[in-house]
Amino acid sequence: MTDFLTLVTGLATTGSLGELRYGASLPELAAHYGDPWDGGRLHRETRWPHAFGWGDALTVFCRCRQLHSLSLSAWQGELELPEPGGESVLLGTRVTETDLLAALTAAGHSWQTLTYENLPDQRNLVFSPAEEIRVELVLSDRHDADEPPLEEFLLYKAMLWGYEHTDCPEPDASLPDDGWGAGDR
Repeated sequence: MTDFLTLVTGLATTGSLGELRYGASLPELAAHYGDPWDGGRLHRETRWPHAFGWGDALTVFCRCRQLHSLSLSAWQGELELPEPGGESVLLGTRVTETDLLAALTAAGHSWQTLTYENLPDQRNLVFSPAEEIRVELVLSDRHDADEPPLEEFLLYKAMLWGYEHTDCPEPDASLPDDGWGAGDR
């Protein structure tokens, strides 16, 4: 695996972090990275969508077992990210806005910058690496709301998501339980 800045630049420009990409199959990802840990239901009434994770890579899957979103919390300072075969790597996540913008500009991709009046200490860079897929990099000028501003904005969080697909098939009830709740809708 490479450094975190290169991974985040790749995520923003390609919409994938290794095999973790919008629409990736949960069983295929489990075969590649090992079984995920179970993060639980997103809604009390239904099993799907459901959260899973590999190390600090947090994911959400819809009932057809396709990856719907991915989140990386860079503010923690380091992340454990999955590697093939169930291995993981610990990477430092301190990325300054200057370094991030230089890497993104060198990659030749454009983005939209969003700011919000009620969040003056934050700005978001939004990418569209493919139709219906978005990557958002959240930058913040502080680690905590009670702290003074930092000298430079830092990468706080990276997110990948896609717009909901309307053709999500029901899981095949004739198949055995896939270990992730196929028998429990």
